Amino acid sequence: MFISTVIGNVGADAQVKNKDGKEFVVFRVAHNEIWTDQAGTQHSSTIWIDCIMNGKPKVTEFLKAGTQVAVVGTTTLRTYSSEKQRAIVASATIRVESVQLLGGQTDDVPRHLYDDHGAMHDVHKAYYSDVNACKLQSQRGDRFNVDAHGWITKEAPAPDANAQAPATDQSQQNADDKSV
Repeated sequence: MFISTVIGNVGADAQVKNKDGKEFVVFRVAHNEIWTDQAGTQHSSTIWIDCIMNGKPKVTEFLKAGTQVAVVGTTTLRTYSSEKQRAIVASATIRVESVQLLGGQTDDVPRHLYDDHGAMHDVHKAYYSDVNACKLQSQRGDRFNVDAHGWITKEAPAPDANAQAPATDQSQQNADDKSV
């Protein structure tokens, strides 16, 4: 078994596919390497990695073009002859075991959450926690739900108890009722 970790940017929004009734998610990650040779010339190279995840995990909605991620999984390498490039070409596919979202400010799940007893729990950028099926809250008081798989989502705010339904003009309603 060959396990790899790749850090790079998602090339295009992840796509949910279905084959033989089984859902899976595909996306590509571009890993950029930059180096300077002995002459001081800077070079760069981009390696594209195909990624496949079974099912449709919650993280799928965050796998948008340009998002920086760290992907870990079992890797398959293959080589083939490319007529277009007139060369032997290699490709890598990772069967994803975990994805971490890196460097973004777009998520609303803090790094640490607290349970009802005040115990702190680490939250990884992949929205995976070390506790299952419970409710947690941030230091600001925002509430979060943890499902049975450990995935965390922000709880919708409760309706304001002080908010009142808009008042209706009872006389107008009675007049409408009489005219029917």
